[in-house]
Amino acid sequence: MATILIVEDELLIGAEIERTLTRLGHSALDPVDSSDEALGVLATQPVELVLMDINIAGDCDGIAAALLIRRQFAVPVVFLTARSDSATLNRAKLAQPYGYLVKPFTDDSLRVQVELALYNAYQAGPTGLVSDMASDMAIGAGTQVLGPAERCPKFKDYLFVRKGSGHVKVLLSDILYFEALQNYVRLHTVGEKFVFDSTMKELEQKLPDQFFKTHRSYIVNLDHVQAYEESSVLLGQEYVPVSRSAKDEFKSRIHLVG
Repeated sequence: MATILIVEDELLIGAEIERTLTRLGHSALDPVDSSDEALGVLATQPVELVLMDINIAGDCDGIAAALLIRRQFAVPVVFLTARSDSATLNRAKLAQPYGYLVKPFTDDSLRVQVELALYNAYQAGPTGLVSDMASDMAIGAGTQVLGPAERCPKFKDYLFVRKGSGHVKVLLSDILYFEALQNYVRLHTVGEKFVFDSTMKELEQKLPDQFFKTHRSYIVNLDHVQAYEESSVLLGQEYVPVSRSAKDEFKSRIHLVG
């Protein structure tokens, strides 16, 4: 059976769902009530399905959190909500959920949704990235459609990056630069390299001010800049291109004089 994470801001409902899942033979993790807690759990242990309340605590609501979960962890999500209005449903579609269960629901309806979601996820394989359309709506001009997604916090001191079947903690201070590789990103750090699913647009939105996009395919950590030439910058032992459009702002950001 499956390992399932419950994200529910009503403790009694979360506890009841946990008991139901246990009776059905699943391994239900302790319920959490915020997007931050959910992402923290997913970063530290394998989860096969997330049951996500739309109205949760934290900087992101359930729909925004589901988008992040799909992008960062490729884990299927079933929404739990008391709302079935068109506006909420249309926003929920952006996260490409594997189910949508309206409260109050019965144990039997929960069982059916869970079994269908797990079966469909197994048949589909890794869920991968959300669609480009959903990503555009989640970031930049489309944030007004997604709403609370625009309030998801930036990375602060670290991020978790996929490595093998899990994720490892990478300090922002150790990052040299990000390099776009078609639908993937290669992360260059002081000690090693990682490749993971993402877009440069998403990273640029989430990274703090010491990171700068020198080129459409590169984002660099200004704290690691060692030298600058007219069209490239040295980080560690590697040169990264600086485009014409980014050159003037880049010079001002590194306090170039003379």
